[in-house]
Amino acid sequence: MVSVCIPTKNAGAEFARNLRAWRGQRIDELELVVVDSGSRDTTVSTAQQLGAHLVTISPREFNYGETRNLLARQARGNLLAFTVQSARPVNNFTLGELIRPLRQSARLAAVTGKQIPHPDADVVAHWEVEHHNTVIGQSSFLRPHARFSFFRNDLPGRLRAAPFDNVCCAIRREVLEALPFAAVEAAEDVEWGLRALRAGHRLLRNPVAEVYHSHNYQPYQRLRRAFLVRRATNRILELPPMVPLLDQEEILQGVGAYAGALSVLHTELETIPEPVRRLRLPTSAAHWARRGLRRTAFHRLALRFRHDFVCDHLCGGFNAIARSLLGFHGSLSRAQAHYAVLQLGLQTLGDFLGDYAYAVETTTALPDWLEEIAASVAPG
Repeated sequence: MVSVCIPTKNAGAEFARNLRAWRGQRIDELELVVVDSGSRDTTVSTAQQLGAHLVTISPREFNYGETRNLLARQARGNLLAFTVQSARPVNNFTLGELIRPLRQSARLAAVTGKQIPHPDADVVAHWEVEHHNTVIGQSSFLRPHARFSFFRNDLPGRLRAAPFDNVCCAIRREVLEALPFAAVEAAEDVEWGLRALRAGHRLLRNPVAEVYHSHNYQPYQRLRRAFLVRRATNRILELPPMVPLLDQEEILQGVGAYAGALSVLHTELETIPEPVRRLRLPTSAAHWARRGLRRTAFHRLALRFRHDFVCDHLCGGFNAIARSLLGFHGSLSRAQAHYAVLQLGLQTLGDFLGDYAYAVETTTALPDWLEEIAASVAPG
């Protein structure tokens, strides 16, 4: 039997369509298992009406890793397919393609599939999914490493070393029982894939197993998710701190200058002829000196150049992802460009705050103002 395991909370109107698509997969023995953490909409009744085995928990009990372990304990299948409430199989053969390699090779521990943006994905959501696929899709077969080690100190490089994705994945029950998900605040799939590889397991990425999955985030949702995911992945991938320890005044001044630069860019967009082919914020000479040092053996010296660090770091981060987005789309309408500036601006700010929280926690306790930010975006 194959168990499709889905954590839910306020899954919305599309959940019924998604659940029907999973139930309609061309699999002989299939069960749907749902753990709901406090939905106030029709999620629970939808799961019940469509025949899912349903377990409810309080929002305080939810954890990205532990809730998936609970799903596994409630499931009866020997193959456990994990997905999310907003993912829908592209066709009736997605689940079959996901589990086929596991049935063909007893040496495989797990298989991960591929995400496709939903048809209504906005320009940022569409790029985000395709960029994600580029980062984790460098190798179709992930081999075990008895002495697993990272060869790069940057986030994309380390993500490529453990590119596991549980938006669409299948894991052997006996493997997950021996190697359960960890209790982490985000990126539980990356953490699990890394431990699986270090334990000597074989993992496969099968891009034929496709699901529709993307998010048109509201501004606060993007900021919140960026902070959580960035801090979690820094911890999981054991990255060296990317930002120096700064005081509150330096950070507030830098964030204020960054917000001002974004406001100027919004104004400039009104005079730029369509289509928009470039989105860029100004950076100082110190930024380019730091950037050059980060690519050398003297990369730690880059943290000593604190002049205009926060604003430069934020503007440089914005420019990098804006180049990637425009490289994918080619050009944007003026309305799309305004939307992209808002979304990418908050993404970059969330990434920075996640980086800074991680840098601080590696040496000392978080200051009160950062504790408040971290508490306000905590999952639940």
